[in-house]
Amino acid sequence: MPPGGRSEGRQRLILKQSTAARPGDVGAVALFSLLAVLSAYVLVRYVIVPADIAFLNRLAVTVLAVAVEAVPFLLIGSVISALIDLYVSDETIARIMPAKAVTGVLAASLLGVVLPVCDCATVPIVRRLVAKGVPLHVAITFMLAVPMINPLVVFSTWFAFYQYPRFLLYRIGFGLASAIAVGLLLSLLDGTRQLRVERALEARLETDAHHHHHHRDHDRPPARGFLGHVAAVTTRASEDFYDMGRYFLVGVILSSIVQSVVPQSLLYTIGHRPIASLAVMVGAAYVLSVCSQADAFIARTFMSQFSPGAIIAFLIFGPMIDLKNTLMLSAAFKKRFILLLILVIAAVSILSGYLVNQVPRG
Repeated sequence: MPPGGRSEGRQRLILKQSTAARPGDVGAVALFSLLAVLSAYVLVRYVIVPADIAFLNRLAVTVLAVAVEAVPFLLIGSVISALIDLYVSDETIARIMPAKAVTGVLAASLLGVVLPVCDCATVPIVRRLVAKGVPLHVAITFMLAVPMINPLVVFSTWFAFYQYPRFLLYRIGFGLASAIAVGLLLSLLDGTRQLRVERALEARLETDAHHHHHHRDHDRPPARGFLGHVAAVTTRASEDFYDMGRYFLVGVILSSIVQSVVPQSLLYTIGHRPIASLAVMVGAAYVLSVCSQADAFIARTFMSQFSPGAIIAFLIFGPMIDLKNTLMLSAAFKKRFILLLILVIAAVSILSGYLVNQVPRG
């Protein structure tokens, strides 16, 4: 047996054990729904109802201004993601990823240049890659780096911070370094022990595979020719745009409300504390769950209140892990591993932000 074959075989075997869903999954969805309802109640009861017309006008103008700039990037990203999903197979991605720790991590970290998908689409891909025997640390590095350095994210970040090009350089440099560092640290773990051995997993993977092949079989029939391809891409892009757009809209509204309701003096005080500002923006990135193709536009709105390092921590942490991706990861990986992953990503993001704050501002 070739080196690594035993581990990869065991990894595939673990991912194929199972058939019924766990009650805990239903509980997590119920808890998330309850929190959403409570948040909506607080928003309506304490923000919208007492607000005057001027406040609502300011809020609407802020949301509309950010949305007008960001929506084109979301739309382009949805089309690119649909093309990759329909025409680039998981086998192709798995084949070009080396299995060795260092070379595998480096290769995975650079795939974003040729596979410009956002963080919303990477988790399902990672689950399928691990099922095909790709080492866990390599697959996770792919998940962390791809939404950080893909060309569309680079362009949207430049567009949002065109007056401050250093933010683009910081995001690419520190983001790529953070993804590689996390991948190398994870290579020290036994990847097969981080997977959930349960019946729900196989059902979900089979559902993904069926869904994937269903689209390939029905969205791309040769008999339909060019129009068939266009229809398939349009349908898939519409689904992706809806999935990404709803999180983006919630994120824009919440960030606008925070900046309109919370006193600017308080935001400025928190935003310029060395560690507190970094932790607050990392927490905001996790909760807002904004797509990496549009998060730069939201981050830019905090520039007058928060330090450059806090903005970079937001831009690095958010694409790597957020609330929606945590819920998707919980379908395939143990909670302990997911918690470890979140803590490690938070640590490297805060460290990156801290280092950025040490750079003299010219």
